[in-house]
Amino acid sequence: MGSVVSASPEIAVRFMAPAVPLLARLVQKEHQVGRLSNSGLVKALLLASSAGCFAVASPAMAQDAEPETGAESRDNAIIVTGSRIARPDFVAGSPTVSVDSTFLQQSSTAAVEQQLNRLPQFVVSQSSTAKNNEGGLTPAGGDIQPNATNTPGAATVSLRGIGSNRTLVLIDGRRGTPGNATGSVDVSTIPSSALERVEVITGGASATYGADAVAGVTNFILKKNFQGIELDAQAGMSQYGDAFEYQISGIIGSDVADGRGNVSLAMSINTREDSLYADRPWYRDLWADPSTTSGQFFFVPRPGVTGLGLPANCAALPQGCVLSNMFPGANPAVPNNTNAVYFNQDGSIFTTGFNGRGGSAAWKPWDAQDRGAFWKTTDVGTLSYINALTYLTVPLTRYNALARGNYEINDWIGVFGQAMFSQNQTRTIQEPGPISGGWGVSMPWGDGRYVGNAATPSSVLANGTTNPAFRNLYGGLLACANGPNGCSNTEVFQAVVPQSLQTLLNARPNPNASYSITGFLPNPRETFSSVSTYNMVAGFEGSVPGTDWTWEAFVNHGESTTFSLQTGMYSLERTRAVFTSPNMGQGFSFTGNPTGGGFGASTGSCASGLNFFGGYEGITQDCREAIAANVANRSQTRQTIAEFNIQGGLINLPAGRLRYALGASYRENVYRLDNDTLATAGQSFLDQVIGIYPSSNMLGQIDAQEVYGELLIPVLSDVPLIKQFDLEVGGRISNYNTTGTSYTYKVLGDWQVNDWLRFRGGFNRAERAPNIAELLLTPQQAFRTDIIGDLCSTRHNNPASANAATNAGGAAAALDVQAVCMELMARDNGGVFIAPDAEFSYYNPVDAQTRQPTGGGTGFSYAIGNQVYRDTIDASTPALRPEVADTWTAGFVVQSPIRGGLLSRFNLTVDYFNISIKDPIGQVGAGALLQFCIDPQSNPLVTGASAGGLGSAQSRTAAQAAIQAMACKNVARNPTTDTGNFGQLNSAKMYGTYTNDGRIQLSGIDAQLSWAMDAGPGVLSLNLNGSYMIDFKVQETNSGPLVDYVGTTGATVKGLNSGSSFEYRIFGTVGYRWGPANLSLQWQHMPATEDANEALFMNGLAAQGTDQDGLPAYNLFNLNASYELNDNVRLRFGVDNLFNKWPPRTNIDVNVDPSLGQLPGGGFNLLHDVQGRRFSMGATLKF
Repeated sequence: MGSVVSASPEIAVRFMAPAVPLLARLVQKEHQVGRLSNSGLVKALLLASSAGCFAVASPAMAQDAEPETGAESRDNAIIVTGSRIARPDFVAGSPTVSVDSTFLQQSSTAAVEQQLNRLPQFVVSQSSTAKNNEGGLTPAGGDIQPNATNTPGAATVSLRGIGSNRTLVLIDGRRGTPGNATGSVDVSTIPSSALERVEVITGGASATYGADAVAGVTNFILKKNFQGIELDAQAGMSQYGDAFEYQISGIIGSDVADGRGNVSLAMSINTREDSLYADRPWYRDLWADPSTTSGQFFFVPRPGVTGLGLPANCAALPQGCVLSNMFPGANPAVPNNTNAVYFNQDGSIFTTGFNGRGGSAAWKPWDAQDRGAFWKTTDVGTLSYINALTYLTVPLTRYNALARGNYEINDWIGVFGQAMFSQNQTRTIQEPGPISGGWGVSMPWGDGRYVGNAATPSSVLANGTTNPAFRNLYGGLLACANGPNGCSNTEVFQAVVPQSLQTLLNARPNPNASYSITGFLPNPRETFSSVSTYNMVAGFEGSVPGTDWTWEAFVNHGESTTFSLQTGMYSLERTRAVFTSPNMGQGFSFTGNPTGGGFGASTGSCASGLNFFGGYEGITQDCREAIAANVANRSQTRQTIAEFNIQGGLINLPAGRLRYALGASYRENVYRLDNDTLATAGQSFLDQVIGIYPSSNMLGQIDAQEVYGELLIPVLSDVPLIKQFDLEVGGRISNYNTTGTSYTYKVLGDWQVNDWLRFRGGFNRAERAPNIAELLLTPQQAFRTDIIGDLCSTRHNNPASANAATNAGGAAAALDVQAVCMELMARDNGGVFIAPDAEFSYYNPVDAQTRQPTGGGTGFSYAIGNQVYRDTIDASTPALRPEVADTWTAGFVVQSPIRGGLLSRFNLTVDYFNISIKDPIGQVGAGALLQFCIDPQSNPLVTGASAGGLGSAQSRTAAQAAIQAMACKNVARNPTTDTGNFGQLNSAKMYGTYTNDGRIQLSGIDAQLSWAMDAGPGVLSLNLNGSYMIDFKVQETNSGPLVDYVGTTGATVKGLNSGSSFEYRIFGTVGYRWGPANLSLQWQHMPATEDANEALFMNGLAAQGTDQDGLPAYNLFNLNASYELNDNVRLRFGVDNLFNKWPPRTNIDVNVDPSLGQLPGGGFNLLHDVQGRRFSMGATLKF
């Protein structure tokens, strides 16, 4: 028992209540005008402290308080995470990791997921710096596409790195509210001020809590029966002066009705400002390195043109080699048929590609245009253009509130309730939307008459005379508009086209052909997300008279609503209309609904024109508004649970009391997504948004009815070598409205040898039913990274590719693949077959280096569809089944038997785990879909498709039969044109799916050590938490190999996270406590690790000499200190990344050939700290 001085709750509330809304309004006002200034923070802190001072100054009574350690029953037994049975000791049959609120505060950020990710059992899933899902690690600050499976700015956790949807998140033992259709819980919605500790079960717990607990459970335990007032404030920033973050929180609570009840209220506000990659010296050094292109824009950030169509053999032409001659002295000479050129501010041109690298030297700085871009010349002579806009940390403003209470109606029954609310506001940013490819604009040119577009009238009538409507609009702008025969295309645009480009256009074999412009639109794309989450729990609890049985019955209802506003977006058709109007929109004006006389329509105008080749400088606001298409969408998840639990003792056995737990629940999960109409697939078919991908609206629901039971069976007690031996058995039956009945069960053993040695272990079976996203997802297009890529490439290193050197079947099999790929290209090219050596062929050997990739890469977009949608694509695809996971654990716990001395406070736990997931549910992306088509294992008709020679009648007949197979019906190629498509993989028209293919197997050993001893005037302590991975095997498809990824960064398929397969990871803390002072040093260690692709080479699945180096050994240190001024005030100070450890350079290709334009590359891995040294200071006040 300890004495706690507490201010009168009524007086504290009276004085603090006015401060809370004032504080919120002040912070909001500061935030609206930009970054929260230091003066704004001081105002906020003063306001909060003033309220606290009033409360402290009020009369108060001293009260006694007993800190709680768990959910207590009336006989002081506690319920430990991992079981529903209350027991008199704090013992878990499954491996458990527990961290308290002190550990969670030892960070410069309030992001709880970042603290948990320091533990070896966790792998980054989604945090303030990184997003880690299928496709690998990407910067969280560049995530701008919200959809049913992605919420920009969210925070999720992943045990063992096998996916956040296989890690069940609980709040006080009850399911948290999911954030999107995947069922993952955004842990940033949990109020940190009310957080007491986090308990983690790492051995599977599906029989106890439900089938989602494949990897285990993360249980956030909130403070209960709190009495008094506790205020906390913390502020921190990086040593580079950015990423300023503060959190102010408080909790107030009191017993009521003479101790028969308790009520408490907790609130917090957390603001995190942005930081940029460009503000870190290691990124600037990386960008300046001429051997890398890391961080490069996906598109060249300058105005340019593509598809010029100039001939390569130009010496004999009347105009000569006009493009090559624009680069006198270039070394090497710029080919005359270079496809794309780009412009400087003065209208001169330069080139960026390897074949045209001789023109890179013509690039000139353009300050107004190059904001957000860093340019350099690489070692192979090409230009690299780096995106310096990306956020290093996601800016956030978060409000949390929690109210809870309980009341004993009588000695046998009570009521309880809890309401939790959170609102998170985040902002992410990406490069401006591109005018390119499918989002391109084709510009008229030449002597042909200008015929206008849907918004601009033709310059001529049908009889060839000038159109009066055109004259009325443009007679003051274009002299030709006042002439008798309208205007030519050149006359309409020559005033805004650089003279260098006019020369090139007029020198083409067909000078009257159109051309395509390429470049960025005026503004970067940004997504502002606001996530509002509430959860309410209300129920009854009590005990059964005359027994130790306790029960509870409650309803748990929660909703999470995400509203996203995406700015910097533009309408494709309106952009094309304005660009293709005279002088690229100068003087443009159009009123909609012309057939209805403009009834109910708006008018768009553009006074200045878009000034594309001038970098949009000086364009008027009406031009921006004329093409703008900011979009908004809204999604909502709803979860309702009704549950009844009862537990207690049954009978006394010779070894102890037989105890049980029984329960039943009904759970309903509903997800709804409403897109902006302009970005909704199937609705906005006349227009779309440039820079984001269309998604389908969706509404999905899954219901589950569940019953479970557990028994704690004491088998032996107080016999030689057995102080206590217990068995814990349990089972759960779940009936889903989608997949039917699933069964999960567990058998665990606990052998207490004596007071200092205990063995534990057992078996858990889980059947995880597919969630709403996996089962009911409508097509959601998004920007994705495809680790397989285009296997039609003769340069690809995959054993199923068209590369004769790496194809598992040799040269003949590679030719079969090429034959099938050529027919796929012909099919999607309107039936026109392109010979392999044709100028614009994908297989043209002259341009193979630039047109064909070497491995996996970025797919600009492909959609993931659901089972319902799959039925329209492939009726033979079976419905998804639950994935089945078996988990074995075995371990021991040692508590020092020595009383006094060096080892008296020594504790050690060691646990072996083995998890096997059969039929894991995961996505099949664009590259895998292509592989199904061209791999003889899945499409036997591919074999022999090249018989008779490529392009022969025999080969074409065989290859055409192969692409008619079901395996090929969902593959798409681009048409072969002279504008840069060349028949390449068209991932934007491909629909991936979720399947039950393959398996996942992993095993390893977790160990935890704690030790302390008296040293001088204080106590020295050591804590170590390590995880060693024995194997991590993944079979992506049923017919594929089982690949062991241990020692690499790991696979990113089947919902797995990059970083899951390190051979081992260690987290340790050395501390020293001297009276009120405490100092600790944290250590994180990751060993040297190979790149994930190395697993393919180690298993003989790819040729040697094409791999990249991995990650070097990595050590990170954090320093924390605290001092208790008195019983009421505790100060703390912390330094994250104490030695300002720079992230190591990784993913360097040591087998490059510079003569082919290859660079060794390299970049930084987001598993490392990329923020640098950060400082924080905080204080806790208790009354």
